[in-house]
Amino acid sequence: MKQPNAYSLLAILWIGTGAATLRAGNIEGTVTAPSTSDVVVYVEKAPGTFKGERAVMDQQNKVFNPYVLPVLAGTTVEFHNSDNMQHNVFGVGAAEFNLGNWTKGMSREQTFDKPGDVSILCNVHPEMEAHILVLQNPYFARPDKSGKFHISDVPPGQYVLRAWYRGKTKKQNVTVPASGSVTVTM
Repeated sequence: MKQPNAYSLLAILWIGTGAATLRAGNIEGTVTAPSTSDVVVYVEKAPGTFKGERAVMDQQNKVFNPYVLPVLAGTTVEFHNSDNMQHNVFGVGAAEFNLGNWTKGMSREQTFDKPGDVSILCNVHPEMEAHILVLQNPYFARPDKSGKFHISDVPPGQYVLRAWYRGKTKKQNVTVPASGSVTVTM
C-alpha cells in the first residue's frame, strides 16, 4: 500500500480544518427588560482568539452615549466631549483609569484588555454613568425594541448565554448546533 506524502497529509489537514470552521449555528430569542436599548446578550466563553478594534463613546447633554458599549477585549475606546462644558472620564471595575478633564471637541482614549463590566463615570458631573462591557468573543447582540436578538455563526457546543442589563445579568445554558438555530427566552 502506498503511503501518503507530506503534501497529501497537509491537504487533508487543511480541508478538515476548513470544514470544521464552516460549522456554526445561531442563537436567537427574546429577552425581557424594562429598556431593551440597555441590554447586551452574549456568549460567556467561546473557543478562539479574537482581536479588539476601535469604538467611540461620546459625552453629550451631560450623558454618555451609548449607555452601554459592548467591545472585545483589546479594543481601544475613544471618549469624545461634544458638550460646551468640561468633562472627565474615569473607569472602575474590570479596568480602573482616569483620563482627566477636557473641553468640547477634544477626545481621549483607553484600551480595555480585561473582560468584565467597567463603570464609566465623570467626576465633574456625578450623575453621569455608562458601562463598557468588555467581552471575550464577538458572539453578542443588542436586542431590538421588542427584545428579539440574533447571534450568528457561533461554533457548535455548550455555552452560558448571558443577558446584561444595567450591571445585572441573567444567565442560561444553551447548546448551539453545528447548523441551524437554537431559540431561547430570557
